[in-house]
Amino acid sequence: MDIYEYWYNRFYNKIRERKPLLGTWITISHPETVEILSNMGFDWFVFDMEHAPLTIGDIEIMLMALKGSDVIPIIRVPWNDPVYIKRALDLGVAGVLVPWVNSRNEAMEAVRAVRYPPEGIRGVGPRRCVMYGLWDSVEYFNKWNKKVILIVQVETKEAYKNLEDILNVDGINGIFVGPSDLSASFGIYGKIDSPKFIEILKYIVSKALKYDKVAGIMAKTPEFAAKAITMGYNFISLSHDTKFLILGAKSFLERTKSLAGL
Repeated sequence: MDIYEYWYNRFYNKIRERKPLLGTWITISHPETVEILSNMGFDWFVFDMEHAPLTIGDIEIMLMALKGSDVIPIIRVPWNDPVYIKRALDLGVAGVLVPWVNSRNEAMEAVRAVRYPPEGIRGVGPRRCVMYGLWDSVEYFNKWNKKVILIVQVETKEAYKNLEDILNVDGINGIFVGPSDLSASFGIYGKIDSPKFIEILKYIVSKALKYDKVAGIMAKTPEFAAKAITMGYNFISLSHDTKFLILGAKSFLERTKSLAGL
């Protein structure tokens, strides 16, 4: 039962020490991918239900591959919907990442969805999160609202405009920038190194730190990750599992051909 407190403390200890939390996106539906990457030194994984073809059943099995690791498991739900959020949390993860949160009201809805009554509306039917009943469900219920990690995504001009209203919501632990969606919303899709977009990113992280919230972002290259950390971002996704597969295979193949003169 102390696993949730352990994850929460592990999450915040690095933040308090002003060290970035480095994780990655899990999109491949197989526990071997999770098990391999869990031995690489990442702080956290986000299991992606928004864009990847992962189901609740897939993730339940994949989470079992984390046993014995220090990785903090978080699920990105497909939408800011209490049903998705409830089912994700019942799997026994540290928290959720909620996409497309554009206003204070939407942020408050996400908070209510992750919390048990009377503070929220999460349905009380814990399953794997209390090890199928082997752990004390009352203890879990009583502690949960203070230990859940809730991060919401800033992906649109509307969210950018309402950023301080979102950050000011009690129960939001942090925000996460999706550079692809956010740059698309500003009409500069893919131009994440442009001066305009860099200024947008600097504004976002400055506001997150002002409200003592975690500031996260997706980094598809080591160079961009380093730049984001320099800006102050402290919850960095180092790309995703499919990118690692592509990069590793491509590098190995090209190096072999070069050495063999092919």
